[in-house]
This record gives sequence, structure tokens and C-alpha cells, in this order.
Amino acid sequence: MLGAVEANLRRMSRGIMAALRTAVLVGVTVVAVLRTGPELWWVAVIAVAWSALLGVALFLGFSGSSWIVPVDSAFVVALCLAQPWLVAADDLATSTNWVLAVVSATAVAHQWYVGVGAAAASVTALVAAYLVGVYLATPDNWAAAVPIALWTYGEATASRVMFVLLRSGARAVDRTAAQLEHTRQEAAVAVARRAEERHHLAALHDTAASTMLAAGLGMVDGDEPWLAEQAARDIRVLTEQPEEPVGVLDLVDVLADITRFSPLAVVVTGPESLPVPAGPALEIGGCVREALTNVVRHSGVDAAEIVVESSPVSVRVVDHGAGFDPASVSVHRRGISGSIVERMRRAGGTAVVQSRPGSGTTVRLVWPHDE
Repeated sequence: MLGAVEANLRRMSRGIMAALRTAVLVGVTVVAVLRTGPELWWVAVIAVAWSALLGVALFLGFSGSSWIVPVDSAFVVALCLAQPWLVAADDLATSTNWVLAVVSATAVAHQWYVGVGAAAASVTALVAAYLVGVYLATPDNWAAAVPIALWTYGEATASRVMFVLLRSGARAVDRTAAQLEHTRQEAAVAVARRAEERHHLAALHDTAASTMLAAGLGMVDGDEPWLAEQAARDIRVLTEQPEEPVGVLDLVDVLADITRFSPLAVVVTGPESLPVPAGPALEIGGCVREALTNVVRHSGVDAAEIVVESSPVSVRVVDHGAGFDPASVSVHRRGISGSIVERMRRAGGTAVVQSRPGSGTTVRLVWPHDE
């Protein structure tokens, strides 16, 4: 299958070669009429019209049709065999023979239309027909036309070399483009895979890992009514196929659902309702869940406060516990960096954690939106 660059090169170059041959035909047929007589005007019209028609067909993409080169060759062969009537006697075996100019232009152009074998056969047929036409016109002097006729092979070879070089360059560009596209696709797949892995790790950290840690460290007694429901919910989150959230959710309801399963005494203040697109609302909810889990684990207090604001959408999770030094948190800990900061970045918002030892902790989540 042809690459885009090579296909465009073939289409454009074939049309250009046909246009160049048409230009040559216009010039040489004018010369033919002037040297042979005005009665040959119809030959000039037919030759130019045929070459122009061929150029249009090639430019419009009919170059794959098997009839073009054979019919074109047959047309030029007919001109060659008609030299006794079309060419002045003094021009037959010289470079001023206008039919020879048509043969040369056609041999050069055909190198861009077909493969090596078909092009070579076309050149041979044209050269042979030219020599036969000269012989028919002047049997005693036809051999003088052989050297100049054979020069047509040199012209055709130069044209073929130019075509091969340009085609090689186009193929190299197509290969490079294909490799770049392959690399881009591999990178996109790798990015998507890493994003899926991060999403899975975040979900695991926010659900089952947190619940099991709370139970293992004795943060809960084990008989809390919400614990079994929370564990079942964690399993659903991890096993169900995630779907892209759509629509709008009430952020206040999302936060109420989260605080209902928290062992803390959580006081929520703010508007009674706050519609937010489902994606950001769920991400904010995940951040709040992680912040409350950190309060349970590290603050040493059993209460927290959530402050919700609507312009812009922001949520603050505040505790008055032990606090900590944010700079001392290991980069390998996922609680703040992965489950809060990175999650808000994915949602198009920001997360700021403020804390000092002995002064409690405030996690501020902001999701900007157009009013």
C-alpha cells in the first residue's frame, strides 16, 4: 500500500509530466505547421488535445488504468509511421524532426507512469516506430537517424533515475511518519495504562486498604453498623467496571454519604445544595474521604469539620488534632500526593494542605467553574 507522501508524489508528478509533454507538443506542432504546411493543422490539434486529455486523466487519479500507456504509445507510434506525410524531408533524420521530439517527451513521461518493464517496452516500441517511419520516408538515408533515435534511451534512463530517487525519498518520509505514528500510539497506550494503574491504586488505597488498616490498627471496634456496609461498598468499587461519570451531582449529598460512613463526628457547614458536574463532584468526594481517613489515623481527635463554599466551589476539611510537618512526608506516601493533590488535578482543580505540629490540619479543595 502506498504511503500518503508517495501517493501524492505519484499523482502530482504524473500530472506535471503530462503537462510538460503537452507544452512540448504545442511548440513542436507549431513548428511542424510552419515547416510542412498549414494543411497539417488538424494533426497539431489532435496531438495537443490527446496529450492534454491524458494529463487530466493522470492528475484526476486514473493513472492506474491499464489502457493509458498502451493507447498513448499507440498514438505516438501512429505519428511515427506517418512521418512521410507529416515531416519535411530535410528534418527526418535530424533533431529538428518534430515527431522525434514527441517520441522523446513521451519516453521521458512514461517513466513516471508504469514500472521498469512496461516503460522499457514503450520506449523500444517508440524508437522502433520512429526508425520505421524514417525508413518509409527515405529508405536510403534511414540509418542516419539511428544514433539520435538511440539517444532516446538515455533520456528515458535519466527520467527513470530521477523518478526512483524521488520515490525513494517519499518512501523514506512515509516510513518515518509511520514510525512516529507507531511510537505515538505506543506512548498513548502506555499513558492510558499508567493512568488506569494509578486509578486502580488510588481506588484500592481509598477503599479496602483504608478500611482494613482502620480495623487492623484498632481504630474501630469491629461491630460498628457502618463497617460491614463500608466493606461491601469497597468491594463493589474495586470489582465493578468503572464508568465515566455523566450529568450533575449535588456535592452536599456526596459529602453527606461520605461522612455517614466515617467514625468521626463530622460537622458540615455550607449551602443546602451545590450542583457540580459528576466527575469533579466524585473526585472532590474522594479527596474528602481520604482527608477524613487521615484524621482518623493521625490526628488523635474524633471530630472534624467540613466547610463548603459555592463561589468558587471549595471544600475545607479541618481538624484540631496533632498536625504534622508537610515537608517531612515521604514522597512514597500516596495519601496526600496521590489521593488528594493528584486527584484534584485530574478534576481540574487544586488541593492545598496546611498543617503544623500541634496546630491541626486544614485540607482545602478548590474546583473553579464558570458562573
